[in-house]
Amino acid sequence: VLPAIGLLIGLVLQYYLNFPAFVWFIILIFSLVLFLSHKFLIRSVYFVFISVLLCFICLGPLRLINHNLSAPNDIRKIPIQDFTFAHIRAQIVTEPIVVKQGDWLFSKFSRSYPYTHFYAKVTAVKTTQGWVPATGKIKFYISEDANNLKIGNDFQTFCRLKEFSPPGNPGQFDIATYMHRNGVFLSASIKSANAMTVLNTKKVKRAFDIKKELNKLAAKALIDDSESDDSNALIEALLLGSRHKIDKELYNAFIKTGLAHLISLSGLHVGIIAAFAWWLAKKAGLLYKGRAIAGALTIILFLLIVPARTPTLRAGIMFIIICCGHMFSRRQKSLNSLAIAAIVILLIRPTDFLSPGFQLSFAAVLGIILFYPSLFSFLISPFQSLKNTFLYPILQIVLAAFSTGCTAWLATAPILAWHFYMFQPLTAVWTVPAAFLVAAILILGVLKIIFALLLPTIAAIIGIAVTSLADVFSYLVIIFAKVPFACIILGKPAIYIVLLFYLLLFLWKFFPPRKNYIYPVAIILLLVSALSVKYFNNSNNLRLTVLSVGHGQAICVKTPDNQNLIIDAGSISKSDIGNRIVNPFLDYTAAGKIDSVFISHDDIDHYNGLPEILNKHKCKNLYTTPQFINNNSNTALELSSFLKSQNLSPEISPEKLSLNNVTITQLWPKDISNENLMTDNELALVLLLEYAGRKILLCSDITKDVQSHLINLYPALDIDIMVIPHHGSAKTLEPLLLTAFKPEFLITSCSDGQLDRASPQILNFSHNYFTCRDGAVIVLINPAGQIKVSTFK
Repeated sequence: VLPAIGLLIGLVLQYYLNFPAFVWFIILIFSLVLFLSHKFLIRSVYFVFISVLLCFICLGPLRLINHNLSAPNDIRKIPIQDFTFAHIRAQIVTEPIVVKQGDWLFSKFSRSYPYTHFYAKVTAVKTTQGWVPATGKIKFYISEDANNLKIGNDFQTFCRLKEFSPPGNPGQFDIATYMHRNGVFLSASIKSANAMTVLNTKKVKRAFDIKKELNKLAAKALIDDSESDDSNALIEALLLGSRHKIDKELYNAFIKTGLAHLISLSGLHVGIIAAFAWWLAKKAGLLYKGRAIAGALTIILFLLIVPARTPTLRAGIMFIIICCGHMFSRRQKSLNSLAIAAIVILLIRPTDFLSPGFQLSFAAVLGIILFYPSLFSFLISPFQSLKNTFLYPILQIVLAAFSTGCTAWLATAPILAWHFYMFQPLTAVWTVPAAFLVAAILILGVLKIIFALLLPTIAAIIGIAVTSLADVFSYLVIIFAKVPFACIILGKPAIYIVLLFYLLLFLWKFFPPRKNYIYPVAIILLLVSALSVKYFNNSNNLRLTVLSVGHGQAICVKTPDNQNLIIDAGSISKSDIGNRIVNPFLDYTAAGKIDSVFISHDDIDHYNGLPEILNKHKCKNLYTTPQFINNNSNTALELSSFLKSQNLSPEISPEKLSLNNVTITQLWPKDISNENLMTDNELALVLLLEYAGRKILLCSDITKDVQSHLINLYPALDIDIMVIPHHGSAKTLEPLLLTAFKPEFLITSCSDGQLDRASPQILNFSHNYFTCRDGAVIVLINPAGQIKVSTFK
C-alpha cells in the first residue's frame, strides 16, 4: 500500500507543481542513502518505510516526465509550411465510428451530419524536403459517411490540423485536457473520404486484429437482430462495453440514479464473470489451483474482448493477483491487490489518476474494503434469531448487496459531486435490484455466446431470457430516475468540503471515537452544508452569464432569490449546446429548475438548444413574441411540437415582469411595429433587466432601423451593460446606439469569424467582451449596485 500512496503523491506533486527532473533524482539519492543507513548503520524499520515511500514518490514524477516527452519527430515539432494544413500518412488504430444523426432534436437541421471519426497514428508527414517519418496520434473527423475505412488501414490524406480548444464555459467538458492526458494533441478535419487514399489494400494481420475479431465474434453471438435496438444496445453495453448505442433517455436515467457504472464495464462485471468462472471450475471438479488458472484465463479473455478501461483493468489485475495467490498457496489481502493494480495502471498510464473513472473505481473498492465488514455486521446483527431459517441466507445476500452499494457510494459521492455536480442519495438502494439483474444478464449473456457456437437453438432460448431481463432492467432504471430526490444538483462543491469529507472517513475508520455517532453525524452535517451552500452562494446578487456558444446566443440569469431565467439558447456553429454547454453550466451553478425562458425571435441560432435543456429541467414559463407563436417555419414548428410534448405553451412576453427586486421590461416590439411588414430580426425581443439601480440591455438580433426606433422611443435611457445586437456585425449596428444609451460594458456573443467582421466601434470600446475570445462573460451586481464583470478564459 505504501508504494502506491507514494506513487500517487509523486504524480500529483509533479502534475501541479512541475518540478524539474533533477529535483526528483536528488530525493531518490537521499532515499537510497536512508536505505543503506538502515542496512549498514542504524537498524530502524522507519528508515525502510521512509526510503520506500520517497523512492515511489520520485518514481511517479519521473514516469510522468517521461510520458510527457515528445519524440524528436513528433508531428508537433516538424516544421510544416502551413501548419493549419498538412499532407499526412497514418494508420487507423480505432474502429471508425459513423455518426449519421445527432441525438439532439435539431440535429436534423444541422449540416454537421453525417460524419466519421477515429484515431490514427501518424507515420509520415510531407514537408518542403518531401516525406519524412513522424510520430504522434491524431483524432480525425471526416465530414461524411466513410464506412469503407477499417481499423488497421494505412492511408494518406491532405487535412486541416487544429489544436483542441479549452472549454469556454463553466462546467463544460474539457476536451483539450482529456485528449492531452491520452497523448492526443491535434485534430484533423477532412471534407470528403475521397481526399483519403488507402495505402494497404491487402489485409495485413496486426496485433489489435485479435482484439477486434474477438469483439466482433462475441457481438455476433450475443446480439439478436430480431430483438429491439434498445434491448440490444443495453445488452451490448453490459457485456461488451459499447455504450454509444444506448437511448439518450435511458442513458440519462442511469446517470440520475448513480448506476451509470453498470453500463461502463465496472469492476462489478469482472467480479460477476470471475465468480461464475470459479463456480463452473468448482463444479467441474477442479481444485483451487485449477480454479485459479481457469478463472485467470477467463478474465484475460474477457479483457481482450472489452475496451481497456480503468475499472475493468483494475478489477482484472486484482482478480489475477488473487488467482496467482491460490496457484502458489499464498493468501492475498484485498488492500494489497488494490495497491498493486494502482501501481501497474499508473506506471502504464500515469495521467489516469486525473480521470473520474480511475478515481471512482479505486475509491469505490477502497470504501468496500474498509467499511463493508463493519456495516454488514451492523445490519445483519438484529436478525441473528433467524439464523436457522430459510430466510436468513436470502437476507444475507440482500444486505450484502446493500452494504456493498452503500460503502461504495459513501466513498465515491464526493468525487461524483466534484466532477458531475450531483448527489444521488438513493444509489445504494437501487444497487440491490440492479446488481441481481446485471448478474443474471451477464451470466446468461456469457452462456448465450458459448452456446451460439455450439447449440444455436439453446442460445436463441437464452437470448429471449436475456432480452426480457434487459427490458425489465431498463424499465426499472427509468422508474428509479423519476423518484423524487433520486438526483440532487449540488453545483461545483468547494475543494475543502471534498477533502474534509475524506478526512472524516479516514478518522472514522482508523481513529474511532468513544461515541460511535460522532463521525457519522459530522459527515451528515457536512453533506447538509454541501447541499445548502448553493442557496447561500452569491445571495442577494444578480448574476447574468452570456455563454460562449459561437454563432448564436445563450444567456442565463440567476436572481437574488434563486430564480433561474434563460434568454435564448442556440447556435449554428456548435452542435448540441443544450447538452454540451447550457446543461453543464446549469448543473455547475446548481440550477435545478428554470423559472422562465425567453425566445427572442425565430432564428434557429437562438433556440435550437432548448429541447435538451427543457428535457432535463422543469420550466414554469416560456415567453416569446406573437410573430414566433404564429410562425410556420420548419424550425418553429419543430420546437412547437416538442413544447406540446412537454405540456408547455409559449406565451406572449409581458410588458413588465417583476421578480422581487429584479425587473424585466420589454422595450421591443411595440405597438408601432407591424408584424406583417417586418422580418424576424426586426420583431425580436429587446429586454431591459434592472436591479439595484443598474440596467442591462439585451438587444437580440435587431436591425439598424429598430435600433433607431429604440433611440427615439427611449431618449433618456442610460444603461450600464449592453449585449450587442446581431453578434456585433458592422453591417447591422447603428452608429448612434452606443452614444445614445451610454453603456459602460459591451458584451458580444459571436464566433471567431464574426469577431473578424465586428464593428470597429465595438472593437475600440474600452470595456468590450467577446465570448469567442473571452469565453463565458459573467456579470455580478450586488445589492449596493456594484458591478463586477469577469470572463471564464
